[in-house]
Amino acid sequence: MRELHFFADDLTKRYGHALYRIGLDSGFSCPHRSSDGRGGCVFCSIDGSRSAHLQPGMSIEEQVAAGLHYVTHRYHAEPPYIAYFQAFTVTNAPVEALRELFDRTMSLADFKVMILATRPDCLPEDVVDLLAEWNQKTELWVELGVQSANDVTLKKINRGHDAACAADAVKRLAARGIRTAAHLILGLPGETMEDEARTADWVAALPFSAVKVHNLLVLKNTKLADMYHAGEVIPLNEYEYAARLKALLTRLPEHLLLMRLSAEAQPREIIAPKWWMKKGQFLEFFRQSFDSDAPDSRFLPIRTEDGSYTLYHPAYRQHFHSLAGALEESTRKYLVPAELERLLRTRETVRLLDVGFGLGFNAASAVRLAESCRAGKLEITSLEFDPEVLPAAQMLPEHPMPSFIRALQERGEYESEFCHARILFGDARKTLPGLAAGFNRAFLDGFSPDANPELWTIDFIRTIKEKLTSDGMILAYSSAYPVIGAFLELGFDLRLSEPFGRKRHGLAACLADPPGTLELLSEKDRNIATLSTAGIPWRDPALDRTRDAIRQAKTEETHQRRAEGMPKWYKPG
Repeated sequence: MRELHFFADDLTKRYGHALYRIGLDSGFSCPHRSSDGRGGCVFCSIDGSRSAHLQPGMSIEEQVAAGLHYVTHRYHAEPPYIAYFQAFTVTNAPVEALRELFDRTMSLADFKVMILATRPDCLPEDVVDLLAEWNQKTELWVELGVQSANDVTLKKINRGHDAACAADAVKRLAARGIRTAAHLILGLPGETMEDEARTADWVAALPFSAVKVHNLLVLKNTKLADMYHAGEVIPLNEYEYAARLKALLTRLPEHLLLMRLSAEAQPREIIAPKWWMKKGQFLEFFRQSFDSDAPDSRFLPIRTEDGSYTLYHPAYRQHFHSLAGALEESTRKYLVPAELERLLRTRETVRLLDVGFGLGFNAASAVRLAESCRAGKLEITSLEFDPEVLPAAQMLPEHPMPSFIRALQERGEYESEFCHARILFGDARKTLPGLAAGFNRAFLDGFSPDANPELWTIDFIRTIKEKLTSDGMILAYSSAYPVIGAFLELGFDLRLSEPFGRKRHGLAACLADPPGTLELLSEKDRNIATLSTAGIPWRDPALDRTRDAIRQAKTEETHQRRAEGMPKWYKPG
């Protein structure tokens, strides 16, 4: 496959506008699930992928009405529609029950397409005969749960059938002229790209008309959740999945339509992976990466919701910025709560320590603010581990201040009438102690504490504190409890910056005269951080521990404190 051909685009071309799916639940469950919902595939949720707008026990008439209301109000959809039996296994029933279900359903709305999600071991000949009848009356598609062509994997995920069964099913359907889509999952437990390549070749050799590919999701209350917590499966992040998806699709024939390229579920049900990209952002990124020969996917920019761009760091498996808005995050999490404009207008010199330069948005935003104020002199010292960030920043389609990045790349510093900035590369834990004290503000902007604990330990934050003026302040986007615990243990007065791109607030850690406009840290969060093991800080006494050593030390301290009676979580009363 050299080009991406989407099923939705094909329908739009043939019907004149987009056709929206009305998700339906036949109520027939699956053949190897018990009545209490147990058993079945390790990844399957208890609701069998039922559409969010449906409730258990709804009649088919109520389901169609609810679905029409949903797509009309959310998407302004117009008829015709797609009747999509997505939940569980629609053909897991006697043929007469299926005949009655299909007859009722298709009479309830202007359905021009019917899609049936089912298993290859639930297609007896009388059911295939019925599908062949309906194939003469409407555009019928069977979405066949294949998942993998690897029988070892199928057994591991408790599919209940082998690849030969799926091959037989698609051949029998194709012989009756019924179009079939192969439903595949990438990132299954134990599967490699080589396994997925063999699945792609297997699909290519069979009479499929489309594919629907999903990344593996670990959902609550599934067997896969137990496997995940036991370390038996590591879900793919966006970039890992994109690379494996591209490798799979390029082995498929050109005629196959793409029904879907990423999984969806209610966010509250997803344990992992926690993707930063939304569905549309991932699709935009994947289109770019599919057409690109770039070996390093982090140099494919992602457009965030405020129109600015960010990149992905493969070592930390995170973006440099919130996808809610890379540039806006700098303003709302750093410049505004730091009261930087007030300082520039009231002081002759303002010194700013920028820990975690990244793509330079925080520093560049501060420079632009200083040059727009035209009062005082802003001196910025940025610390950054990776020297490749400067050329990476220059590769963005847009940067808030390209001249600033160019100057740092060419000379290591930037100079204007109202600003002087320099960048120092290397481990910030080694660079920071050698700097002169007297910083008015510090921006702490490493990757997340779980991924980059080196920059969030109580010992590193203590070193920053030693470099601040008596009225200094540290601004941080993270309000993780170990971070709150560290700031409180060091005597900071904590205020909260408004949430942006995340549910939780950012932090403004003040030594004196905290801004009155910022919200106080709640008593609940203070107690969680100080009276439970949730707030135990990361520790790095000599500022030289490895990432794993920092994590291990925190784990050991947590176990010790719990053994001494400290609760895992603070509960009032």
